[in-house]
Amino acid sequence: MKNILFALAILAIAGCSSMQDLRKEPPSNTYQSKKQIDVVAECILNGWQEQSQKYGSVFIQPHEGGKTIFTQSQLEMADLKSEGEVTNIEFRHQGGLFNYRIDSRIKAIERCI
Repeated sequence: MKNILFALAILAIAGCSSMQDLRKEPPSNTYQSKKQIDVVAECILNGWQEQSQKYGSVFIQPHEGGKTIFTQSQLEMADLKSEGEVTNIEFRHQGGLFNYRIDSRIKAIERCI
């Protein structure tokens, strides 16, 4: 029994990615908005927080002159950067998530752009 639990723990750890690991892969979705970065970031944060009861906590932090919104365990993240009057958004997520969860994150982003 201990061997089975150990094997499951190793598989669970191997399936986790950090934000840096997610950024090594191309984004699953990209968006642009003519709204200011702070407006878009707050909107996405609030939209994702509406789902906190189902999917866990959502956080925001600065990243390379922009902002990152990410979920608990870093399962999904959105990087926002300003380029002139345009805010670029890159959405990434770990593999193995249910489509309805990913779709709810994408819909929140699309409402904010």
